[in-house]
Amino acid sequence: MILDKFLNLKGTSIQGYLHLENIGIVCQIESKNQKAICPRCGLESDKLHQNHRHLVKDLPISGQPVYLQVNRRQFKCDNCRKPFSEELDFVAKKRTYTKRLAENILEQLKEGDILNAPIQK
Repeated sequence: MILDKFLNLKGTSIQGYLHLENIGIVCQIESKNQKAICPRCGLESDKLHQNHRHLVKDLPISGQPVYLQVNRRQFKCDNCRKPFSEELDFVAKKRTYTKRLAENILEQLKEGDILNAPIQK
């Protein structure tokens, strides 16, 4: 899919997308990884526990706001016996925006002044 090239999110696949008027483009994405690393003990797990969908704001495409509907899977560790959420390279823990969107906003602030920086909604 051409959106895979535009989004350029390694290790993910686009399951579908919608263009919602007055909102923007919403892309449903999932990780291609079948396993995740337990943050407590460092062991790999392939035991899927639950699926959680999160909406994450990304960089705009051609002036259109872009949102990623991410399936952040929860795995269960065989060693710890505790569930944990998979890490996603492009979004920090407990954030609702991508790392590259945050970097882009910081760059805009560095290049200009805070009064002229565009507001991301």
